Amino acid sequence: MNPQYKQYENTELWATIWQSLDELVENGDLEEKTPRGYIVGYLCEKLTKEQEQGK
Repeated sequence: MNPQYKQYENTELWATIWQSLDELVENGDLEEKTPRGYIVGYLCEKLTKEQEQGK
């Protein structure tokens, strides 16, 4: 995994996003071109920052 996102790896948010991506890939709605850990970590970081800012 990407060390920059390690803090999110064992969180509920990480697991939820990972599972959601699994569903989208299985349905054929999404094709991943970037390693999954980077995608999930990026989304966790963005969502966490948005929540902290009260958006």
